[in-house]
Amino acid sequence: MQDIKNIEQAVFACVDGSKYSEAVCDYALHIAKELNLTLVLLNTIEHPNASSVTNLSGNIALGERDTLLQELSLEDAQKNRETISHSRELLKELKERVSDKGYSNVIISQRHGTLYENLKELEDKLRVVVFGFSGMGHMQKEDEIGSCVENIIRDVDAPIILVNRDYSPIRNVMIAFNGESGSTKALEELSSSPMLGREIKRYIVNVNSNQSRSDELIEHAREIIKDETLNCEFIQKTGEPLESILECINNNDIDMLAIGSYSHGKLKSALFGSFTTKLIQNVKIPLVILK
Repeated sequence: MQDIKNIEQAVFACVDGSKYSEAVCDYALHIAKELNLTLVLLNTIEHPNASSVTNLSGNIALGERDTLLQELSLEDAQKNRETISHSRELLKELKERVSDKGYSNVIISQRHGTLYENLKELEDKLRVVVFGFSGMGHMQKEDEIGSCVENIIRDVDAPIILVNRDYSPIRNVMIAFNGESGSTKALEELSSSPMLGREIKRYIVNVNSNQSRSDELIEHAREIIKDETLNCEFIQKTGEPLESILECINNNDIDMLAIGSYSHGKLKSALFGSFTTKLIQNVKIPLVILK
């Protein structure tokens, strides 16, 4: 594994072998090419906290208990070796996938601990973070947000791409703009940065029952987009916000949605009732999340 300590900034593709790993790799590759940055394929290893060996320590003698503890220790060691070996193979295969697509500026990194812990430690190196909607531990429900995903979105200071389907080329991007800091950051990122490419069409949508306020916000959005050569279309809607955004996505063949995220310090209970969470649960295209 290569050492990533000397990297200034990179695009990080966080992969764990779940169904979105190849798509995560492909979206991250697209962004790394646009930004001309190193692509880091990152896999994290969490230590197992459960054993298949039944714990009968309350019903066995001292000598037998020592034997059981030794068996548990050996089992944990074996699980760790198998997990590490499997993950190395995954990283090797994905690196070959990237190389086959003609991109050589790629390194692989395998680290211990949770993904959240590692991203916080590497925060100053994160230009963009790409990972799947749910990992290996959350594959049973299509609309379930993993706790690790939630924590990263709330606390990690970097643009996040949340992948929830197989890769497809990015042609049309929608930016949900309401004038707040997160949506303003999303608009700035996707209009002044080549993160997704200059050739994409950008749809800026504001959903607001107050027509005068909506006019003000759209005018503000036009001021933020300083590059007049970009292909932009502005949409104003007055309906229910979630339904309106989903309708815009379907009507305009949108490939990716950019939104503002939870602000720092939000309580977890408030987090799951937020509009951001509703979008994540209902939108069936990848999301760019900024705060």
